[in-house]
Amino acid sequence: MAGYRRYYFPNTEALAPDEMRIIALGTGRPYVRPAQANTGWLVELGNGDKFMLDFGFGTQMRFSALEIPYQDVTAYFASHLHTDHVGDFGQIWVASWVGGRTKPLVVYGPSGSEPKYGMKAFVEKQKESYAWDTITRVGFLPAIGEEIEVHEFDYRKTDVIYDRNGVKITSFPAIHIFDGPVGFRLEWNGLTLVYSGDTTPNGFLIENAEGADVLIHDTYNTVEQMVERSGHDKKGGAAVNTHIHTDPYDAGKIFALVQPRLAISFHFYNDFDTSSSIEREIRKNYQGALALAHDLMVVNVAKDNITTRLAATGSHIYPNTANQEAYRAAPRKPRPQMSSWLSERRLFLEGK
Repeated sequence: MAGYRRYYFPNTEALAPDEMRIIALGTGRPYVRPAQANTGWLVELGNGDKFMLDFGFGTQMRFSALEIPYQDVTAYFASHLHTDHVGDFGQIWVASWVGGRTKPLVVYGPSGSEPKYGMKAFVEKQKESYAWDTITRVGFLPAIGEEIEVHEFDYRKTDVIYDRNGVKITSFPAIHIFDGPVGFRLEWNGLTLVYSGDTTPNGFLIENAEGADVLIHDTYNTVEQMVERSGHDKKGGAAVNTHIHTDPYDAGKIFALVQPRLAISFHFYNDFDTSSSIEREIRKNYQGALALAHDLMVVNVAKDNITTRLAATGSHIYPNTANQEAYRAAPRKPRPQMSSWLSERRLFLEGK
């Protein structure tokens, strides 16, 4: 903990030029609960770049608590199109537009076995579904903020999908229910973060996690917890945590094979009476550094140390629109007009 306060207080610590900061925006299961949002991770780099890996329901509420301007997010990456990984799309698009973004939204995501299952189709359908929402904001907000720059990449390939400003992000296939899911490897300044997305244990991850400083890996609740807490029978619970996700015992095997400087388990309900069993199963195979993820967990990664703690945040946060002058000066499109029979019934507009 040398050099860091026990808790991370947003906007009080400058990130060192050679340092990476990873913040858990959501660590839970597909059902949102107050303690844990759906999946999402913020990665901040000492070069100024900020990336979001997944943006499931509730993650943007955690992001707002960090008081980071949406303008500062470089790009968003979706590991797959389950709602618990992309459910806050309306927030990262519309809310960030309202909240001060004066550049296109940049989104990366995998293709699918058919075009309708890929990232481009997802974004187009989202735009259609938000048509009324967005048309009502035209004219009031900077025109460029409505634009979306979509980068769809081939989920079948292990390939570099982002290579700018010294940052290289590689996508590789994951095995999760159906074709399409991927994991990511982010490399910058001699530091490497590997994120499994949702997956069962597989060789693609092992091949791409070599030399990882931090490995964030899908680790579901135990079968016993699935039966006791979630109403599954034993067969159904085992199907979820071994054929769809990764059982804690198997997650330990993955960590042991990769040997990261820090292993992080996520995608389970992390409670005082569940975490000990999950850690016990992991520890049957892995004895290295381990964190069981909590929302707003903060990991500072440098070449000589890794520090893990929690963020201390407020709840009554206003959008951080730091670029007010650019926001006001950005061009607008003409405003659409409501029907005259509606507008003629407005009251109390004299002198306004």
